[in-house]
Amino acid sequence: MRERFVVLWRRRTGATCPYRTADTGLTLSELLQELVPVLEENGVTVEVHVEETEGEGDVLFNSVPLDDLLAEAVGAERYCAGPSRMEELGNPALAFDPNAPVGRVLPEIVFRKAVLLALEE
Repeated sequence: MRERFVVLWRRRTGATCPYRTADTGLTLSELLQELVPVLEENGVTVEVHVEETEGEGDVLFNSVPLDDLLAEAVGAERYCAGPSRMEELGNPALAFDPNAPVGRVLPEIVFRKAVLLALEE
């Protein structure tokens, strides 16, 4: 696990962050405020930088676009909760919808998984 977690938010002047949790209603900023103490308690140094840009804004975790990390986290969710896995566990009704889009409003656990993916070496 990496010992450093760097968040870089490139945003247009006055833009609000489009990421938020679907289930708990937290913005990405609020979620990070909750996670920073936990990361620091576990020896991870956290840095948060905000840069103003004229172009498209984006959020990077350890130089990886957050959208890419979220797509990977959702892919893992699809595997873990996919139809064959749920049938194997005896819960076919809980199968994840494979057509569900990756977006910017996702369950909190997906954002937490994105943080963990960014910390992987």
